Amino acid sequence: MNKKFLSAILFGALMVSSTGTFVSCKDYDDDIDNINKELTDIKSKLSDLEAKVTTGGVYVTKIESVDGGLKVSVSDGTSYNLTIAGTPAGSTVVIDKTTGEISIDGTATGFFATTGTTPEGESTAPYVKDGFWYFYDDATKTFVKSEYKVSGSAWAVQKGDSVVLHIPNEAGIMQEITLPTSSSALTALGVTSSNWTSGKNIAWSKAGADVTWAGKKGNVAAGQLLIGQLGSEVATVTPASYDLGAQTLALVDIDGETAPVTVTATAAEGDYVTDRAASPNGKWNLAIAMTDEVTADNIATAFTKKVNGVDKNVKYALAVNGTVMTGYEYVIDTQTVNESKTNTAYNKSQINLASANVALGTSTLSLNAATAAQAYDSYLTFEGANKTLAEAKGITVDGMNITVPATAAATSGLSATVNILDITGKIAKNNVVLTIAGASVSETETVAPVSIKISTVNSFSVDLGTIFTNLDANIAQNAANATVTTADGNFFALTSTTPGANGLYSVAGNTTIAFKKADGGAATIAARNATKAVITLNYTESKYTTAAKNIANIYGTFNLTLTLKDANDNELKKVIVPVTVSKPEFDDYYTANQYAGWDEGVLSSVIDNSTSATPKVVMSDKLYTINKKSDGSAMTGATLTYKFKYTDYDGASKSDKTTSDFEDISTSGLKIVKDGVLKVTSYTVTASTDVVKVNALTNSGSAADNAISVSKEFTMKLAPAFNKAKLVYYTNGVAGTVAAVNADGIIAPLTGTGAANDPKNGLALQYGDEEIAVSATAIPASVGDKKLGGYKVSTADVASGSIKVEIAKSAESAGGEVTLKDTDTGVEIADLSAGQGGKLVVTFTDYAGIKTQATIEYKK
Repeated sequence: MNKKFLSAILFGALMVSSTGTFVSCKDYDDDIDNINKELTDIKSKLSDLEAKVTTGGVYVTKIESVDGGLKVSVSDGTSYNLTIAGTPAGSTVVIDKTTGEISIDGTATGFFATTGTTPEGESTAPYVKDGFWYFYDDATKTFVKSEYKVSGSAWAVQKGDSVVLHIPNEAGIMQEITLPTSSSALTALGVTSSNWTSGKNIAWSKAGADVTWAGKKGNVAAGQLLIGQLGSEVATVTPASYDLGAQTLALVDIDGETAPVTVTATAAEGDYVTDRAASPNGKWNLAIAMTDEVTADNIATAFTKKVNGVDKNVKYALAVNGTVMTGYEYVIDTQTVNESKTNTAYNKSQINLASANVALGTSTLSLNAATAAQAYDSYLTFEGANKTLAEAKGITVDGMNITVPATAAATSGLSATVNILDITGKIAKNNVVLTIAGASVSETETVAPVSIKISTVNSFSVDLGTIFTNLDANIAQNAANATVTTADGNFFALTSTTPGANGLYSVAGNTTIAFKKADGGAATIAARNATKAVITLNYTESKYTTAAKNIANIYGTFNLTLTLKDANDNELKKVIVPVTVSKPEFDDYYTANQYAGWDEGVLSSVIDNSTSATPKVVMSDKLYTINKKSDGSAMTGATLTYKFKYTDYDGASKSDKTTSDFEDISTSGLKIVKDGVLKVTSYTVTASTDVVKVNALTNSGSAADNAISVSKEFTMKLAPAFNKAKLVYYTNGVAGTVAAVNADGIIAPLTGTGAANDPKNGLALQYGDEEIAVSATAIPASVGDKKLGGYKVSTADVASGSIKVEIAKSAESAGGEVTLKDTDTGVEIADLSAGQGGKLVVTFTDYAGIKTQATIEYKK
């Protein structure tokens, strides 16, 4: 199992007074076939719970051990029973908050809980493996297997303000769900590698002379340490409402020592950073700066430790409020000495900004990565004609901050001078043309959650409420385009598996977002009449794109961001759209065909041997019809495959049988026919097919197509081919149930076509809509081309594709021998006196060896 902190604190424990509780439930491995329904129910409850946590701000208040598993209560007053019928309540693991000793079911174990991490960066929280609890031994720095067994493979662990649920998914495979236990709990932190990850050299030097500098860092003295700017990381927090900027951040090594740097989080808002405290989409920029502890004399070794007498770079993890939240993967490499004499100052043309887009209000502009790496400090100025234009428009700068009043919206032709002092102590500058936004950026808002199932919809509607009808007039007038993006590469409808410069993946472009009025008609942003946005997901030929390493990761709740921009690509408005993605079900794609022999979900079918092929079970391609999508187009259909399960007449259970297994029922060894009787008539059938492919990245980084399949289980009742054949006797066109025997002891065969002037008379063998005379011509003595319902009929021994017909009377009936007369006069019953009668019995034997009968009364 993965024991890193972020994935190891799943499915939490009940914290009672001074103790922490961990709960375990029954091992499902041996019963998974019997509890699919309960597991599916748990999946639905967990999905609902996660959606509440992600978008609704709820948190876990209590976890209780109950019969069958666990009960999770949350802050909105609701609770979720995550249980399996017939399963006992889980065992309890308690950690004493004072001593840290772990007890199981009231018995002290002698092990003590730890809250750190191993040298490999794994959590030291206890975990379950092979049915036993494993505890971390501080003395040996390893996990040890205890003698304490758990009652199953579902358990709970709590650490800090988070709780982790370890519980099987609907397929019986263990999953981990992280939930907060307070409104301010951080349950996950994902960091996108950027400017200060493993192996990046930090540029630094010593000033060769005194420098007079007007930037924020002030004048520089000869010999002073000058360090290049380190850029920033992009971090994503869960829940998105978590205020990372208000927390204490640090880089710590495996021994818990803190690196001599400060880490600052600011809300990430696309191409600029506002003074807003919180990030509506959970994205933050993390910037680091070295503290005063780092000097020109120690910088080369400030971030190293000696190993066998050699300085080696230390790997750091990011900690939030003292809790390690990432792996030990960050290296601050300062071992390479950048002496002043080996460096040259920037050429003018090399100096630039990360983005020249400027929002109205106050924002901070950043140097591009190449400039920042060699820049000790920087600031903005307006010079010459640009100074005059800026003063006229009221635009001011302070360091790298720029303030643009609303009256200066869409100002064109303004250039700012970017001044830098590089690590060599040299000053350089360059003019950069700014693009001023045409409207103020409004607050980011969140709409009601949307639920979709992969591939059952390629468009979905977002209820905008009054967000766009109440837009600021300047935004409505200046909005030129709209895009949909997400910060999460697991989302299944991406145009690319490579994120853009802002770390977001494009989901849909302007051409695939349709704004609608309340009456369903087309709306425009400028008219401020849009109440809905119809988003069309980007996919080609039913193949979606995702960067998910595991296809299971495409299911869950994701935040999409609908962004309005002006003609210069400045952001004006953001709308967060929570989208919950679930796996499609069989019924989303297919509906049972009411004309295919269904009766309350049970299918009636017959053994087919109407052709020269051997007897077989044929599953019609008309059993199900393909549904339509919400836009009226047909679902992507595929040929269904069928698997059978049944118990043979010897009591053996059979599974995974296909129609081909049944193709030679008489000789294949399938124990379903015995002594002429179809002993097995009820089967459990599973219909399944692949409905869509998802192009996802594998753990190796290459792309692979993953098929999403749907299936449905139903009951099939199987009957012999001639099960419904019957005998009918006509008198002047009227069908009767008693056949007349003439004076010669003969039952006449069927004659007449049934026309008004040619009524039917005589004995007929009827099968479905077809019937033939009971005569030697219609039922010959050898297998030929005489057919009924597609089956060859004769009195000869049964052959492939044929039915053997035998005629007799019941034992208690009057008369003697029964003969089908060669003269084609009909059926003769010998020694029958006037007034006597009985029952005529016709026995049908098909190629599978199954015998069925039809009867009719007779009287002379």
